[in-house]
Amino acid sequence: MPKNPYGSTTPSPAESIRERKKREMERGLERVRKKRASYQRKIIGTVVVLFIILIILCALLPADESANYDGKWNKDVNSRQSRILQSLQDNFK
Repeated sequence: MPKNPYGSTTPSPAESIRERKKREMERGLERVRKKRASYQRKIIGTVVVLFIILIILCALLPADESANYDGKWNKDVNSRQSRILQSLQDNFK
């Protein structure tokens, strides 16, 4: 089936220019899509690697246990608590 059923089979210069520009634009869009996809993969890969490195570094840091409990556990013991503690000590002798 011919492209132009009302005219001659040879496309006019304006039609050929339009078709060529359309093909060039489609090729350009495809090239941009490929570049965008590869760029997004690079960014995602970099973020994942940096996150893993951050987790490893946090795991390797020395823990400072005393810094976390400043004054939280130095509370007075009331009489009921002292009786319970004394009972536990007596039972496990």
